[in-house]
Amino acid sequence: MVIYARISDDREGRQNGVERQEKQCRTLADRNGDEVVAVFVDDDRSAYSGKPRPDYIRMLQFLRDGKADGVLALAPTRLYRRLDDGLAFFKLINEGRLAVETVKQGRYDLSTADGRRDALRAAIDAQHESEQIGERVRDAKADSMAQGLYRGGPRPFGYEADGMTLRTLECPQCPAPDGFSVDRECKACGAAAVNSPGSEAWHLEKAIDAVPAGESLRSIERTWKELGVRTPERRKRQPDGTMGPPESRDWEWPAIRKVLLRPRNAGLMEHDGEIVGRAAWPAVTDESRWRACVAVLTNPERRTSTSTARVWLGSGLFRCWCGAPMKMSTSGATKTQAAQGAKARPTYRCSVVVAHATRDARKLDAYVQDMAIERLSREDAAELLLPPTPAEEPFEDLAAQANALRTKLDSIAADYAADLMTRKQMLDATALTRKRLERLNARMAERTSGSVLASLPLGTPAIAEQWTRYHLDKQQAIIDALMTVTVNKGRRGRPAGFKPGSSDGYFDPDLIEIDWKSPA
Repeated sequence: MVIYARISDDREGRQNGVERQEKQCRTLADRNGDEVVAVFVDDDRSAYSGKPRPDYIRMLQFLRDGKADGVLALAPTRLYRRLDDGLAFFKLINEGRLAVETVKQGRYDLSTADGRRDALRAAIDAQHESEQIGERVRDAKADSMAQGLYRGGPRPFGYEADGMTLRTLECPQCPAPDGFSVDRECKACGAAAVNSPGSEAWHLEKAIDAVPAGESLRSIERTWKELGVRTPERRKRQPDGTMGPPESRDWEWPAIRKVLLRPRNAGLMEHDGEIVGRAAWPAVTDESRWRACVAVLTNPERRTSTSTARVWLGSGLFRCWCGAPMKMSTSGATKTQAAQGAKARPTYRCSVVVAHATRDARKLDAYVQDMAIERLSREDAAELLLPPTPAEEPFEDLAAQANALRTKLDSIAADYAADLMTRKQMLDATALTRKRLERLNARMAERTSGSVLASLPLGTPAIAEQWTRYHLDKQQAIIDALMTVTVNKGRRGRPAGFKPGSSDGYFDPDLIEIDWKSPA
């Protein structure tokens, strides 16, 4: 006899359920005097979903090859939960004259009409039970969505396993003995809560703010790896089809993008890719900051790069005097320089005509950075570089209008379901309301997607201290917002003080034109 054990949901990967099933089946085999020749196990595999069950398929082939006289299982539902699977299994058992016995319901007798009827009824009942479970789960999720509750699934990054509690909030004024409200207010003193430094929610909030400030997803990925920020533990399917133990992994930028775009970060409920209302869990950050992040990440004109090669500050950013962007290249050492141990130098060249302009990359980068730091450190930097703040409608009013429109969409659907409007009226009203909602969302995103310069400590010495800690892509975003760098034609002859044969090259700052940009 062979033993077949299966459990549909083993999120912890401990296989406790299938081990208990095997133990009970072995007890049954000992009682019957049967020899167990093989054990087949599908851990964390549903028999109703229709997805392949590797060991079940191997067991069927094992039986077809005549290597066993029958099957032992805990219950019929371990073998099948769909009628078509049950019929195929009965055909194999009947044709091979195999024995089937379960711990819960005893031995199958397919040699008689009554036995085949009972087996068929068991298969129908198994499918009916699975369909009822599916309906209850769908109804429960629909109720949860209507109440703004978490609908289940893996633990969301930044939240506890219940999907409702942030990791973690703290009150800046008291120990918060009574916890926090969904609006992130301390129930004891009413102060606005903050995400605990170093927590998942804190890192997530910082990343949401970093994207509009010029950080790339790759720089956030590097930062998180350096700080040891890892994904929530997940079980990964193994090559043999089983689920491995829960484990966390380093974040990669595509997954970071996905988690930053989640509406749940702003305390919003999503269904089928659409925001349907407020959620009952506290937000990681406020909606305005989240929408600013989303606006940047979903901008079709946003430049992305999949290259892992080194990138220099001015590559594609600095301009040749002809207007073409500069690209990275190298300048080879002369024979005399090579004999002295010199190597080729990284160099900027015109991307259209190489002979137009060539500059030492390290020296040009250092010059531009010095100019940028000096400009950003001036006492009047904020006044010079940031646009004045216009008097606008409070963001809270825009958010309230957006929530009202989402409620209106639900009302339109309810009115149509109650036959209070025609299909055309429903479609027209839905389209109009969606357009108004899109315009509001765009206004909220525009209100918060300010200049990358706004995130800097303008007018303070901290600029020079922090510059080297900024990732290259943020430095590039700052330079792009601050100035236009043009490399002009070189002059004939060598500059004063240049020593022939030197591998250090020469650099003339007078040939670098800096055009300072006005606030947008």
